[in-house]
Amino acid sequence: MGEILELPYDNTSGFSGSDSSEKRAREQDKNGTTKNNQLMVLEFLIVKKEYGATWKEIADRFDWHHGTASSVLSNLHFGDHVSRLQETRNGCKVYVLSKYVQDKKTEVHGGKKSKIQKCWNCGVDV
Repeated sequence: MGEILELPYDNTSGFSGSDSSEKRAREQDKNGTTKNNQLMVLEFLIVKKEYGATWKEIADRFDWHHGTASSVLSNLHFGDHVSRLQETRNGCKVYVLSKYVQDKKTEVHGGKKSKIQKCWNCGVDV
């Protein structure tokens, strides 16, 4: 699992469109922060098994803001490392490692390469 690093948005982890957001994403992708964050989420989801976690639960666990948690989940989902279930918990979509999907219904990745206006997990403005 240590070799996973998803950079699906023009070889970056993605950014909101501002210069500062792009600079931060490129720096984190280069310095290992992105990879570390992705590994932390995967390890967290191993523990959570079929219960999974929402972006909010991940943000609370790692003291991240919404954008960081959603970005990590989106990139891992894009790379088929995690699955987004159709079910929600507290208004947020649930993510699980793909091996824990069982018979639950999942959703395809719906992210865009352009600026995202609302979180695809829960509809929060970002």
